[in-house]
Amino acid sequence: MKRSNVSSSLCILFPLLFASIACSSNSNHNGQSTSTGGSQSTSTGGSDAGSNLQGGSTSTTTDAGSDAQTAPSDLLVDDFEDGDNKPLIPGGWYSYTDGSNGGKSTLTFTGATGSAIVMNGPGYESSKSLEVSYTLDQGTYTYAPYLGFGASIGTAAAPYDLSDYAGISYSYQGGAHRMRVETAEVTDYDVYGVDVPAATSWTTVTLPFANFAQQGWGKKVEFNLSHVLTLSFALTGSTGDTGKLQIDNLKVVGAIAHGGPDMTINPVSPPADGVLTSTAITNPLQAKAVKYLTRGYNITNWLEQAKFTGFTYDESYVIKLSQAGFKSLRLPIDLDLYVATTSGTGSSLSITASQDLFTILDSFNTWTKAHGLSLTIDYHQYSTLLDLSKPDTVATAIQLWGKVAEHFAGEAREDLFFELLNEPELSFAGTAPTQTQWTSIAEQMIAAIRATDKTHTIIFGDVQWYGIAALASLTPLTDTNVIYAFHDYEPFIFTHQGASWANMGSTHDIPYPYNPDRWSQYYSDLGFSQLMGAWILGQAQSYYVNGTHSAVRNQMLNAKRWAVTNNVPVICNEFGAYDGTSRLEDRVRYYADVVGIFDELAIPWQTWFMLMDANGTVIPEYAGAMHLGQ
Repeated sequence: MKRSNVSSSLCILFPLLFASIACSSNSNHNGQSTSTGGSQSTSTGGSDAGSNLQGGSTSTTTDAGSDAQTAPSDLLVDDFEDGDNKPLIPGGWYSYTDGSNGGKSTLTFTGATGSAIVMNGPGYESSKSLEVSYTLDQGTYTYAPYLGFGASIGTAAAPYDLSDYAGISYSYQGGAHRMRVETAEVTDYDVYGVDVPAATSWTTVTLPFANFAQQGWGKKVEFNLSHVLTLSFALTGSTGDTGKLQIDNLKVVGAIAHGGPDMTINPVSPPADGVLTSTAITNPLQAKAVKYLTRGYNITNWLEQAKFTGFTYDESYVIKLSQAGFKSLRLPIDLDLYVATTSGTGSSLSITASQDLFTILDSFNTWTKAHGLSLTIDYHQYSTLLDLSKPDTVATAIQLWGKVAEHFAGEAREDLFFELLNEPELSFAGTAPTQTQWTSIAEQMIAAIRATDKTHTIIFGDVQWYGIAALASLTPLTDTNVIYAFHDYEPFIFTHQGASWANMGSTHDIPYPYNPDRWSQYYSDLGFSQLMGAWILGQAQSYYVNGTHSAVRNQMLNAKRWAVTNNVPVICNEFGAYDGTSRLEDRVRYYADVVGIFDELAIPWQTWFMLMDANGTVIPEYAGAMHLGQ
């Protein structure tokens, strides 16, 4: 997620995208794409593809803070001075776009005719570089558009061995991209990589292999540098994104100096505990929220990701949730995937909804009612249908809620809830709505619901990714049958360590709470790097303060204080800790602390990360920390 303020962040898992690449005609490359527009394949573009030629003699390098050790000399992959489509080691350059998946993105090598590959860009302190011009266009593709290029240097039968090397170095200028090392072990395209920010002038980066990580949506496998197939560069973004990217002096480096300390090991210094004289809320919706919306569960990375094709999760899963001790189910679903027909425009706009939508919703309504869970229908989408510059897209979303409300108007159960739109920033193309704009849209959605359904309670979350700060500045909506939601993932560098979608894929072993005995003077020891956003490194520097129970509690106290002042209920319907690289004992302490704070402040909760496996098992330590079954 690209933002500087992450005090209330959403965890999004990028979708699995399995597709074929549109390769340039002379690259002699056959490949398949990844969710970031990459490939995993071999090339016949050069002789002896995949040989283990390392090149150069070894040299001795001293790593700061360690004994002298022998490391190979740097291996120059390509300096592009010969201008052809072959690296300086055996292999071949290739390119791809999202064209075979319905996208319309384009990529052109400077000076090339058609889809040919030539190295004809202006060099960095040299004559030539690899330079591409690109335009991203989603077309009919469901997810973010993508394209990229790379050098195939190995095959499954004869992979390239880079296990003696320390990382990748190159100079570049132009667009943000992901540098990736693709290995034979990754068969589902979730390859190891590092996100590199845009640069307006020539910039040289050195990327330690220790900072490469998978994006998390595929099977987790070992980063086996002895089985390298390709070195690649992937670009993703939004329709209309255009630019250039230049690469020069691509090399594999033999050693990387540790450098001097860049963090301080401080004693624990939590902030003073905030004070709230009373948590009492007399509004009857508070009792309703506590009764029906606590000990909740989100079914994630399913209906909010793609259109329904069958019940991946069905009644048996709902039964297991109930048996595990969960009391409420939030069902994230992208409602606009089920617009069957559209006619007219403006005040004449009219839509119909697909029967599949009501098959899904009716099924979960029946199953949750039968097995003692409340149901929240959460309009939750990542496909950015809504666009403030296109009023009909907003009107479509409003009409969708009218269709859903009309369908359930006769449903008598009081524990059915309508959540207007998850984290508005994720749903709007282009400029995200301001708080005023989103409030206006929400009021229109509520009016569409109330045209036929006067009784079911609505859930509203504010801008800034359902941020507490935004909520605390809100004047409650005019409809009095509304419960207010916020999301909280603090401390973020703990809950999202190992999460590539948050540019933290390489981070690991961050303790909760902060523990000076497990901290370090070096970013790299915990997987941080200078390429990460300043807000991430800032959180690392202040973790001795913010990675504490008091800091977490004070954050949520702000939401409860607003609720008490306005006599309205608040819920937290997303929180949790990603389990990619954190330790179980730390996650258990986090869940125990957060749920304890929710209980103290009478804030109902629903966890985002799915803690129950397909067999209905919740790790016992989690169940105890979260008081499941009580």
